[in-house]
Amino acid sequence: MQTDDPLSPFLAADAVALGISARALRGSRYRTVLRGVLVDVRVPDTVVVRSRAALLVAPDGAVLSHWTAARLWGGRVPDNDCVHVAFSRRVRWRLRGVKPHCFTYRLGTTRRHGLPVTTPAVTFCHLARFLGLVDLVALGDSLVRRGHITVLDLRASAEGWEGQCRAEATDAARLVRDGVDSSPETSLRLLIVLSGLPEPQINVTAHHEDGSIRYRIELAFEEHRVAIEYDGRWHEEPAQRLHDSSRRSRLSEEDGWTFLVVTPDQLFNATENLVSRLHDELRTLGVPVPPRPHDAWRRHFRVVRVAA
Repeated sequence: MQTDDPLSPFLAADAVALGISARALRGSRYRTVLRGVLVDVRVPDTVVVRSRAALLVAPDGAVLSHWTAARLWGGRVPDNDCVHVAFSRRVRWRLRGVKPHCFTYRLGTTRRHGLPVTTPAVTFCHLARFLGLVDLVALGDSLVRRGHITVLDLRASAEGWEGQCRAEATDAARLVRDGVDSSPETSLRLLIVLSGLPEPQINVTAHHEDGSIRYRIELAFEEHRVAIEYDGRWHEEPAQRLHDSSRRSRLSEEDGWTFLVVTPDQLFNATENLVSRLHDELRTLGVPVPPRPHDAWRRHFRVVRVAA
């Protein structure tokens, strides 16, 4: 994996052969990526750079996997400090900053950014052992959104998975949907579903006569003209707040939509209150709901009780 590209990671042992003097190596021009691997300080710290560095020192057959593969595919996963590599054989190798995984079966692999990496389906199934349901569905949503795999192919891969945590992978894959824009949107949709409320439609869209989009609502009960929208932190900006208010007022007056707006604090810090509020408001607006919310959501969300 060594390269003559001056902006690629390189082995310290190869510095002289690359025309880099020992003095330059000790100076401020280069930084250490991993033990024994350096890179020009002008190169930003990215998952691609750290992946290239890991493959320079890894035993033969290493494939980028798990969190690292997910990030290389542009998937949404919680932060993880290590570069994850997988082998289809037992390997005794340790390096700080790199996490090896050994399997007894042949891995499904391809290339991404010129690097060997597990396929989106294998990456999803591998992470079923480590991620909770909400994070795993968010990963699946993001892989589908980016066009790396379809919902049907992801479900088929999970259902046919012969590795660990097939049940967890299958449960999550069945909740993956096409067209989801963000991880908070995934979380909000799953909170609704796991609390026993009907699943909202995703990306309800109306068009002008010329085919251009007139409006798009991320989560909606179209029959009842009820929209549920997540307003992230950037919606607190005055200009954005004014735009949101104007848009919702227009759609309420012209199309009869009612908007239920959810903020980050409500979703993540006052979840129980939010479940009760959504249940009551949806029932009032004519959306069929159970007599009371279900408790399945509690296994997957942090429960913080906040006075109403």
